[in-house]
Amino acid sequence: MILIQILCALLIIAGLFLMHGIRVSDMASWLVNPLQRQHERKKRIRRITGKSKGRLAAAVDNAKEMLTASNMGEKIGTYKLAAVLLASIGLLIGLVLDNILAGLVLAVGLGCSPLIVIRIRTGDYIRSLHEKLESAMGTVTNSYVSSGDLIGAVESSLNLLPTPLDGVFRQFHMETQLIDSDVVKALGRLRTRIDNRYWRDWCDVLMQCQRDRQLRYALPGIVNRLGEMRRAQMEADTAIQKQISDYILTVLIVLGSIPLMAAMMPDWYTMLSQTAAGKITLAVVLAAVLATAVWVARLYRPVVAEGGEKP
Repeated sequence: MILIQILCALLIIAGLFLMHGIRVSDMASWLVNPLQRQHERKKRIRRITGKSKGRLAAAVDNAKEMLTASNMGEKIGTYKLAAVLLASIGLLIGLVLDNILAGLVLAVGLGCSPLIVIRIRTGDYIRSLHEKLESAMGTVTNSYVSSGDLIGAVESSLNLLPTPLDGVFRQFHMETQLIDSDVVKALGRLRTRIDNRYWRDWCDVLMQCQRDRQLRYALPGIVNRLGEMRRAQMEADTAIQKQISDYILTVLIVLGSIPLMAAMMPDWYTMLSQTAAGKITLAVVLAAVLATAVWVARLYRPVVAEGGEKP
């Protein structure tokens, strides 16, 4: 009965939205903008008073930084809308189950799930960047070692470099040709554009090479160390993915046992869904699943020589 009432209410609301030409994104903006202004106000207060951020605020800010570093800053609004919709769905599921405590747990957990997606996507972006970084550094290094001319090596390698590294080197080449011919200063700016310790070491050696060209033979060693780091990361990822697969299987068994036991033992399901103790138990189980999902997502982030392209 409750499910039918909720569906009727949703259909009426959707009809009103269509009649008045209101989009879901407009509604989400109307709901989120006051919260955004309040959040900005709290940030200013924390900056003035020197107070530390709460865990949730820190997680949200880190997610924004990760999206910006991953060249996905334009999708921040999409993730906010998804968080609002998922939180609403979680609350509705709790109302359908006649368990407001489980609904609150699902609202919080599903509302935070975009943070998990952001962390996973950022991890994938960083892994891809490491692979492209090794390729780009190796290409420029080989050309520079053979010719001894850094600008010529970069110019001849531009068409061979993967995205987004081609844009980074193209900007370096334009700066040295059109703005300032000081290669050391341009390398200093190039060094700050990617946050990776092997990249920084590589740029430092390049700057030293402008005084002693014989040092360019040390560049392949840095590229090789980056490759070893990436291979170690791939081995760690393989082990982590196995643990994630085991975790997903465990969660499916735990959650799948509820409808299975409902079919086999109706009295047990009645106690779980109708009694106060059963409702609390279900809410605790859901909270444990969502909390462990956040913990597992944190493990998926690269743990060796983390780095991302800065905006």
